[in-house]
Amino acid sequence: MTLFTQPETLSLLADHHDGDWHPWPFFWLFPLLFWLTFVAVILLSRNRFRRHTGIDALRDGFARGEITEAQYRERLAVLRETRR
Repeated sequence: MTLFTQPETLSLLADHHDGDWHPWPFFWLFPLLFWLTFVAVILLSRNRFRRHTGIDALRDGFARGEITEAQYRERLAVLRETRR
């Protein structure tokens, strides 16, 4: 005899079950959080694994102040020339 077949348990369960489904008031919150997390992971991984080109590296170096504007323009011209 299991716990759910004992008469006391059956009457307790039957007394508290009215046949309707009562969802938690914020039942929509968990699917929303799931999809927001899913989209965030996709966007972050896309940015992380994006292929970096020489032009991107050059822009980053210029933004950090490692090279001057003249050096940036000169190297950019070389990169665009060899790209063709």
